[in-house]
Amino acid sequence: MKHHLRKENNCLNCGSQVTGRFCSQCGQENIETKETVGFLASHFLEDITHYDSKFFQTIRLLLLKPGFLTREYLAGKRTTYLNPIRMYVFISAIFFLFLFLHRDDETMIEEDGNVHVTNVIKQHLADSIRKTIHWPKTLGAYDSGRMDALQRIAASLDTVAVKRPDDEEIAFHLGEQGATFVLREDRFNSVKEYDSVQKTLPDSARNKGFLNWMIRSNVRLKEKYGSRRQVVVSENFQHSVPKVMFVLLPVFALFIYWLHNRKKYFYAQHLIFSIHFHTFMFFVLLIVSLLKLIPAGNIYHSILSSLVWIIPLIYLVIALRNVYQQAIGWAVLKTIVLFIFYLVLLVVGILSIAIISFFTA
Repeated sequence: MKHHLRKENNCLNCGSQVTGRFCSQCGQENIETKETVGFLASHFLEDITHYDSKFFQTIRLLLLKPGFLTREYLAGKRTTYLNPIRMYVFISAIFFLFLFLHRDDETMIEEDGNVHVTNVIKQHLADSIRKTIHWPKTLGAYDSGRMDALQRIAASLDTVAVKRPDDEEIAFHLGEQGATFVLREDRFNSVKEYDSVQKTLPDSARNKGFLNWMIRSNVRLKEKYGSRRQVVVSENFQHSVPKVMFVLLPVFALFIYWLHNRKKYFYAQHLIFSIHFHTFMFFVLLIVSLLKLIPAGNIYHSILSSLVWIIPLIYLVIALRNVYQQAIGWAVLKTIVLFIFYLVLLVVGILSIAIISFFTA
């Protein structure tokens, strides 16, 4: 590409003296400011292809050579590859965007059951059946059997007269389909009603402490959002997960720091390792999530779920061995310790944001 250099040697960006093609202070190219459309188009294509080649090269090395990018970065080779932080933000953003786009709100609402609406419909049916029951003056065996059957059907549909023990449920599930909240409340329509009922009960029968907080919050969510309360809480949770993962990244680096010679390695070096490892994990999760969209049997999905755990563990062993130049036995032992610490921290983090998402929705 032909560039027209300026005759002047002052940088238009920072004002420093330019001795060559690029400014030694800010890196801007000392070219003429008047640009043709052809120049802009060619410059755009050059930047895109250059970024693409750097991106694919970096991703290829990240996937196929565990620990290589970390060693290159620590050795000072940082221009050839994508910046670790930018790569982490880019890959994790794509993963969570994919996760948000594939959430099935209709399924969530169905899981919520919309118990209140369902019970109202059932009660209307029960009342309608009772209105059709007219006892004749002379009751025969057939009439007696029919009336008794209608009464039994109406009684089975009752949702107001008879309260079931499962009228209220607050649950959080974490499984193959991700995080799912189950919020059902069919006893009270408002917090005011709940509080008034609690006051009428003897002290020993009242909800107290965390239980009272949970049930009262569930009633509040029902009053505020209606049948969409489960979706709202779930969205609140989903949007908090990236923040938790971002917090876990430096904590993971701290675990590595504790397991290695503190005089030989700085914490920042472990942080770069943690960024590369988490980027790899998000890439694996993204690929596995895409593969799960393929309709197949349970064995296929079970294998994919297993790979989510197996591949990162093997990758971590190799990466620790390559970056810290240690024996395979030590790398395996440290991987096990790191996995246990990280798993505990991950469970605590997920449960914490689940509770926070419920009470702050």
